[in-house]
Amino acid sequence: MWGEVSVEATVQTDVEDIVRVETFREREGRQMSDVEDAVMSRFPRYVVVEGPIGVGKTTLVEQLRSHLGARVILEQFEENPFLADFYRDRARYAFQTELYFLLSRFRQQEAFQQEDLFHQHTVSDYFFHKCRLFASINLSDHELALFDHIYQILRRSIPQPDLVIHLHAPVDILSQRILQRDRSYEREMDLAYLEQLSQLYTQELSHAHDIPVLSLDTSFVDFRRSENVQILMEQIQSGKRGRLEVGGFLLS
Repeated sequence: MWGEVSVEATVQTDVEDIVRVETFREREGRQMSDVEDAVMSRFPRYVVVEGPIGVGKTTLVEQLRSHLGARVILEQFEENPFLADFYRDRARYAFQTELYFLLSRFRQQEAFQQEDLFHQHTVSDYFFHKCRLFASINLSDHELALFDHIYQILRRSIPQPDLVIHLHAPVDILSQRILQRDRSYEREMDLAYLEQLSQLYTQELSHAHDIPVLSLDTSFVDFRRSENVQILMEQIQSGKRGRLEVGGFLLS
């Protein structure tokens, strides 16, 4: 009899302990979820990652997709049938190339705008304004006038990002990355053109007053490392804008 009471009491005590542990875990889980929701609520809803060719835009976008559970807008550059010819002969194929990109980006942005912008986070690897930026250095005056007329009409309905992350790096590093990924249509890219693009990005985004911009040199920052993405997200959530120093990142 004593043994039976002892066993029942022990079982009841164990059950109560398990219930208390589960209740604590559920409460802790809810608290963690509340913290995560609070953190995510401080992260901009629509983020654009921009910068010159080879700077690491798509890598960061994909990482932010994973960390935020965000939807992404990725530029469909490989679908442009004029791109390979453009890198071989910029003057001859510039207008076709830029016009194709303009209409392709507009279609993407139009589809994005028709969705619920506030449903979740969205990250894009291009800013619609890059259409005008690239056209300004690739087109003749007459071509640019026509292009600009079309661009100004289309841009009126394009949603503005809540933050632009401007990635940049010296041209020699960009060139190394472009060689490493070995896209066939980029093999004949002119380094002077790449330098011109880099300077134009810096000039345009450093003087952007209507959109918050966060600028970062990615020369030695590898966003394939999850720790670096987390550091960047914390800086963004804290409200950091302007030039971001690399000292806090894990450098490669």
